[in-house]
Amino acid sequence: MQLGYYIAKKLSLSKQQSFTKTITVLAISAVSISVCVVILALGILLGFKKEIRSKVRGYAGDISVSSYQLAEGSESNLFTINPGFTQKAKDLNEVESIFPFIHKAGILKSDSTLEGIIFKALPDDYDFTFFKKHLKRGVIPVYTDSSDSYDILLSEYTATIMKVDTGERLNLYFIDQNDVRRRKPKVVGIFNTGLQEFDKQFAIAHLRSIQRLSSSDYTTAYTKASGYEIRIVDPTNTFKTQQKISLLLDYNYAINTIEELYPVMFQWLNIVDNNVIVIIVLMFIVAIINIITVLLILIIDRIPMIGLLKAMGASSSKVMGIFRWQGLFILTGGLLLGNVVALIAAYLQIHYHIIRLDADTYYMDAVPFSLPLAHWFLINLGALLVCFIFTHIPVKLVSSVKPSESIKFR
Repeated sequence: MQLGYYIAKKLSLSKQQSFTKTITVLAISAVSISVCVVILALGILLGFKKEIRSKVRGYAGDISVSSYQLAEGSESNLFTINPGFTQKAKDLNEVESIFPFIHKAGILKSDSTLEGIIFKALPDDYDFTFFKKHLKRGVIPVYTDSSDSYDILLSEYTATIMKVDTGERLNLYFIDQNDVRRRKPKVVGIFNTGLQEFDKQFAIAHLRSIQRLSSSDYTTAYTKASGYEIRIVDPTNTFKTQQKISLLLDYNYAINTIEELYPVMFQWLNIVDNNVIVIIVLMFIVAIINIITVLLILIIDRIPMIGLLKAMGASSSKVMGIFRWQGLFILTGGLLLGNVVALIAAYLQIHYHIIRLDADTYYMDAVPFSLPLAHWFLINLGALLVCFIFTHIPVKLVSSVKPSESIKFR
């Protein structure tokens, strides 16, 4: 057994109360706080990113294809669905799914309330997993490609404003130039995604029923759409997929990622990014200063021991090894304790939503947490390496201690 490891273990892990043990415990606590804060800060940041992206993705996909138009608005120009393009897009390895859709603005009317709404009309084979996850009451509508359906999904926000529940019907009006069309859709499901900016605007309807409303020529109505919603396998590969899709279409189409369609949300996340980076750097600096300070105190307290060991023939490098081992014990203990506290806090937050948020401001009702294993491993490895490298600064003091002078130190 190495001399440095043996002595460091006796000094740091002795059951007897001593100044060295007290300082070691305090140092471990300080390091654990820094590690805990770093893990929680990064986990919350990644949780925010994952949650917001998954919700925006659930509404709009990863990439949206629409026809260019001169004026911006809630409705896009209709174009003829191109089966050749959709098949080529599906054949791309990066593409998970592609669905045509129509955005159609309408007015909902109850006995005492009028509310403007944008219907997102979706086909019968659409993947409703996102809405199933956030369904509060009722069921997901069942659409077919052979008949029109006026079953709709409403957000909880809109249902509350209109004072309706599942199973009830509403008066719905679509205004096109001088023509007003009235329908009486049935609310079969009510959802709440927590993304209030979208919940306040959108409802879900059947593509066939909106196609009939959007075109006076019923022979071609069912071939029309205002866009394609594309979801990709790897959301981090959006730009590359966007470029590939652009090669399949001509200049008449706009191909936008969700970051381009909703820049405010993702710019807000970038601001949060910067704040978290500052927190992580500060916590690492605190941990480094803490380990340097503690080792200096331990070295000063043990100068007589250092002098005695040198007088007995121990080299400076062997004596330095004692304090390097002590620094490693402190770092390891701090990492273990910090991880335990952080992961317990994360577990409680994920399952019990202890810390709540204002959904109108943060797009979710509770603080999220998501930390992939690779990120967790890098945090711990980085903290251990960075802090251990800085232990060499105070340990250098050992080489300047002379046996003859150390005896007089006390």
